[in-house]
Amino acid sequence: MTFDPQQVLSRALQTFDIEAAAVQGLKARTGDAFVEVVRRILATQGRVVVTGMGKSGHVGRKIAATLASTGTPAMFVHPAEASHGDLGMITAADVVLAISNSGESAELDAILPVVKRLGALLIGMTGGAQSSLARHADLVIDSGVETEACPLNLAPTASTTAQMALGDALAVALLEARGFGAEDFARSHPGGALGRRLLTHVSDVMRRGDAVPRVRPEAPFLELMREMSVKGLGASAVVDEAGVVVGIFTDGD
Repeated sequence: MTFDPQQVLSRALQTFDIEAAAVQGLKARTGDAFVEVVRRILATQGRVVVTGMGKSGHVGRKIAATLASTGTPAMFVHPAEASHGDLGMITAADVVLAISNSGESAELDAILPVVKRLGALLIGMTGGAQSSLARHADLVIDSGVETEACPLNLAPTASTTAQMALGDALAVALLEARGFGAEDFARSHPGGALGRRLLTHVSDVMRRGDAVPRVRPEAPFLELMREMSVKGLGASAVVDEAGVVVGIFTDGD
């Protein structure tokens, strides 16, 4: 093993160049087929079921998650598990997005005929124009790249970057076509800052009943401080005999 700082930096920069070129290369090959895929997904009454093996499967999980969080119901089904019962998750109303750089993944090939018999629309995302996946697919998105960033041209690198970019392009095109806005995004992200800001109502966080510190106007100051301390709020309502608020005291007063 050798460590050459200059070679390390050179390889990193070369990786950026190769993967950027792979994404740029998609532009010339993204046209009518891509538009038709978006149209068919918009028209479906089911979900987008994403599947893929190995690194393409990892990309598929991310694509499914991005679609689901931007207004397109989606899920990931592992092709090997699909052969052992998970095909039951797919219905004729669904769109199946199958991802494979070569288009010849054995686990994926095994389920393609069954997906077709189910009646689901099959979209292939592949770099293999003459592959088994391309032949089975109703529509094909070309994700091919000239070379991987891996110096051995073996490890999926540029090809998975291209797949990821195409998945993002699909999600963005779909969310725009649906008129998906910030409030829609917040509804699927209630745990995030945006979700909390847009979805949290006063009624969700306000105090009610005995949880609200309260004292009478004639109460001694020590009672007021005790009421605020016990109920853990930096303020107290001041109420009359009927319980009507006549004032408020805060710890900033």
